[in-house]
Amino acid sequence: MFAAIIDYRYYPFLGDINSVLRMRYPGLRLKDVIISRENYARKRSLELLKTILSKRSIREGTGTSDEEIIAFYTLLLIIKVLNDKKLANVVALAYSKYAYEKLLKEPLNSLVNVAQLLGIDAKLERNAPLIPVDFKRKKPIFIAKPISMSVKDYLRFTANRLARDPKYALVNQIVDHGVVFLEKEVFVRVLEEAIYRKIIVLYNSIYEQELPEDLINEAKKVIEETGWVKQRVMDIELEEKAKGIIDFSAFPPCMSVILEKLKAGENLSHQERFAIAAFLARIGLDVDTILEYFKNVPDFNEKIARYQVEHIAGLRGSRKKYLPYNCETMRSLNICPVSDYCKGGKNPLAVYWFNVKRKILSKKKRGK
Repeated sequence: MFAAIIDYRYYPFLGDINSVLRMRYPGLRLKDVIISRENYARKRSLELLKTILSKRSIREGTGTSDEEIIAFYTLLLIIKVLNDKKLANVVALAYSKYAYEKLLKEPLNSLVNVAQLLGIDAKLERNAPLIPVDFKRKKPIFIAKPISMSVKDYLRFTANRLARDPKYALVNQIVDHGVVFLEKEVFVRVLEEAIYRKIIVLYNSIYEQELPEDLINEAKKVIEETGWVKQRVMDIELEEKAKGIIDFSAFPPCMSVILEKLKAGENLSHQERFAIAAFLARIGLDVDTILEYFKNVPDFNEKIARYQVEHIAGLRGSRKKYLPYNCETMRSLNICPVSDYCKGGKNPLAVYWFNVKRKILSKKKRGK
């Protein structure tokens, strides 16, 4: 079977910018290619920036594969020059969701090819396992699991954000000799996670290059017009407001790490979101203040987030105010960053109040 051709217009993060420049613009740097305001890739990068910030989505472009690759890397470099990791997370999420919709329409061999470009050793199975799911006229209806990948890779991309969804649980998949067999929709969702991480790795590893000064100024204008700068100022104001209620320096390591990820706009797992929401509610923050933190999450939906936070805080449903996971559970979910237990107890809340009391006692002793 021949390898499927990848349409880089939809998946520009899979392209190699250096190869594109060498082949299409030999001897030129990226800065030279996008120097003109009328250059497609340059205009497209600003269009992408505006659409992602205002709508958290991507509109399909009209350029060639090479132009879309250049536009994507130009956008990534703009963010790098501006040193805005939070914005990089928003871009990564928008592209991964855009890719997900496109991948659902791709033939299976194209999906496997995309996976391999993402470093996933996936294969198309000739004798795909068939799972009976229903009966029609006394005949079984089957779902095929035509794509296989290693269990190790599968867990790498599902053990975090997808871990609590039964649809992606390993126990609900067919596994044989270290290989998991998947239906198309599940496999595409795994690829979405892999794409998000791929873009974040690209952002972190790409070296900052000189870009046309007027392009950076145009990008700053777009960022300001979309309200992104205002939101960043609000983040600082929120931090000052919260300082009067809680003691950030007393946070256990797990909550400090999750809060920093939240502030940086990273795409947190469901477990991380629950843990930090329950923790913040228990130590005294009101729902509106907690939601201000969650506005940093790339896929933030205020209506859904408010309902969930109010439920966790005991203001809805059973009116039960939830505790964050205990330390043992945090370890099992792989969201505990330390190798040993913290002093003060085996729950992040107990550790926090232990640290607060210890600081109070220390101040009293110094006062004496």
